[in-house]
Amino acid sequence: MDYNSPKTERQQKAVKQARKIFLLLLASGLFIGVIVSIGVIKLMNYFGLTEKTNQIEIFQEKLNQ
Repeated sequence: MDYNSPKTERQQKAVKQARKIFLLLLASGLFIGVIVSIGVIKLMNYFGLTEKTNQIEIFQEKLNQ
């Protein structure tokens, strides 16, 4: 098959439609990714997983128990 040959009208429409679908899927994936990442960050903040802990204090508390 020669890929350098001129494309028919049907092939051009198919390529144009494939590009539209690809861009739509890409945009929707990025949008969903942003929403999920915001939710994960909010959950991490809610459960206190983003706070910096002092490892020495935690170690001393475990030794004193």
